[in-house]
Amino acid sequence: MTTFRYPNPMFSFFKKKPEPPDLSHAPRDYSFLRTDIHSHLVPGIDDGSPDLETSLYMIRRLKELGYTKLITTPHIHLDFYANTEEIISSQFNRLKAFLAGHIPEMELAFAAEYYLDDSFLSSVLPQGLIHFGKIKYVLVEVSMAGWPRQFSDIIFTIQSQGYMPVLAHPERYLFEDNIKVYEQWKSKGLLLQMNLLAVSGYYGMGVKTAALRYLDHGLYDFCGTDAHHPRHLDAAARMAAEQPEMMLKLGEYPHWRNGGL
Repeated sequence: MTTFRYPNPMFSFFKKKPEPPDLSHAPRDYSFLRTDIHSHLVPGIDDGSPDLETSLYMIRRLKELGYTKLITTPHIHLDFYANTEEIISSQFNRLKAFLAGHIPEMELAFAAEYYLDDSFLSSVLPQGLIHFGKIKYVLVEVSMAGWPRQFSDIIFTIQSQGYMPVLAHPERYLFEDNIKVYEQWKSKGLLLQMNLLAVSGYYGMGVKTAALRYLDHGLYDFCGTDAHHPRHLDAAARMAAEQPEMMLKLGEYPHWRNGGL
């Protein structure tokens, strides 16, 4: 007969507790990223900044948060935001001229965030894609409801045109949380971009849990604010001030490509 032994209370009392993490080196801002690759700062053309004054305020906030270069990415989604490179370029140049008198030191560029749907291959890709970086990165997103039909074919066709697709905020696609699926996509050359606020809980605990899992598995290549309005940047500032353990985790993550842009 097995005899049950109660744990020694003295042993439990004196059991060594794990050392708390050293947070003295936790970043206080996002200067370790240097470049933000995902935002909606061009005024009046999507669901981001509505006007020049709001854009100026947001860019000043991004500078305060430690960013030195911004690659802003308006939506291109034919059903809702039928932007073209000409439309984006025109409004971006208007923004840049306005900023010259206020914050000329901020390096600013534009790309786009492409929505992948049935019309992408026939109506959008033939016009050429707005990319960023020397490797011709292209930011893409999908529906929150599920993968588009022929997703594999779309990604392959983008790559065959000489672009490197970057999937925006996979942690927000709660229909797909299988690590192996994302590992398979990465093995085929698809890169992944995390939304900065995902790990703060801003989008809910489900998104935070997914983001931390993907981060721990080293799946992410880029981090972006996905800033649509000042509230996003206020939340980023709170995370920097109030979550040093998370800031340390982000600052020590070895796979960010932002700094090389």
